[in-house]
Amino acid sequence: MKRFLMTTAIVLSTTAGAAYAQSDMNAEQLRAAVGQYLATSTFEVDVNSLTDTQLAALHGAITSTDSEGERDREVYAVLNDANVEMKERPDFIMVEEVETPRDQIYISVQNALEGTEFEGKVWSLSDAQLSAAYGFINSTDSETEKDQKLRSLFN
Repeated sequence: MKRFLMTTAIVLSTTAGAAYAQSDMNAEQLRAAVGQYLATSTFEVDVNSLTDTQLAALHGAITSTDSEGERDREVYAVLNDANVEMKERPDFIMVEEVETPRDQIYISVQNALEGTEFEGKVWSLSDAQLSAAYGFINSTDSETEKDQKLRSLFN
């Protein structure tokens, strides 16, 4: 198994430069695409600490036509091979002392921010910030107050 993961990581890393060169995405778009994938995965990783080569390898893995399980294994292999610090992400986030499915909160916040200056940036929030954003969006505050609170999370 270890040999398989190392082989996968080597193959991905050697094709990463070509994948990055062939992509129409700039580094920021690539970081956002990888960040969005990782934000909804079981991998908790600081996407801003990844190099362009690692981002390209991860983007190649997440956009492959392999099964979801195989994509997860490829992502893990890239992260493991690069010694990227990661930890297991919980499935639930505490919101007002209630365990709420993380995916549900993520999608809710992402949908609420569509068309705003914060659109597409939800992946950059920690679980605590995601919970706070969910609370801000669903509060009875004025739009101006909500905007100020959200701005504090993204700055």
